[in-house]
Amino acid sequence: MNELRRMAYLEAMGIDAYVSRGQLAGAAVTRRLAVTPAQPVPATQNRVPAAVGTAVAADPVPQFVTPIPQIDNVAHSGAPSTTAAPAPRRDVVPQFGLVAITAGGWLWLEEMCGMPLATEQVQLVQAMAQALANVSKTQPGKIEPEIAHFDWPIHTNQQLDLGEQAAQASLAAFIGRRLELQQCRGLVLLGQACKARMQLEQLDCGLVVSTVSSAEMLENPQLKKQVWRDLQPFVSSA
Repeated sequence: MNELRRMAYLEAMGIDAYVSRGQLAGAAVTRRLAVTPAQPVPATQNRVPAAVGTAVAADPVPQFVTPIPQIDNVAHSGAPSTTAAPAPRRDVVPQFGLVAITAGGWLWLEEMCGMPLATEQVQLVQAMAQALANVSKTQPGKIEPEIAHFDWPIHTNQQLDLGEQAAQASLAAFIGRRLELQQCRGLVLLGQACKARMQLEQLDCGLVVSTVSSAEMLENPQLKKQVWRDLQPFVSSA
């Protein structure tokens, strides 16, 4: 039942209603009600006019005038503040995936941008590794590609850091392990997205080359000439 209506009913029945002066522990915040007394209504306004030529047999039933309380929304001085604390700020979690292909003694790294790795991309990397081995005329190492994936975030635990710096540190550790385990002589960054993702100062890698991605080469074969020019430092270092 509405609180104002309940108080009006209690007053009409002659029942006193009490409000606590202090804030009760564990209870809702006490609101002070300022009740404005209603003005008395003249008796003539409460009577039902009789029809012409008809006598009134009895007085009409008196009507109760319900006072309209005015609610003071100011909380009691001793009541605790109910203002909710601001939600803690959370850094935006980056989401990306990279593929690392080891072929010919080099580590080829490319960001997939939400697309799956195609067989043609792996074959293209293998062909470039073979071309480097043929030109340098040195032992190229294992030409057969080995593929590893890195996806961020690596978990969904919100209690741990999932921000940009944590992603960069984790990616650098992943690449460092691949370079060490596969005894890679250098790193090839395929695509501008991959280059922007990397923090080279966190890597212990002497020779790094940045060129266009394998997806761009498959879409535009004319870019292969540019890629071959970008890979020339690998040829001279062999």
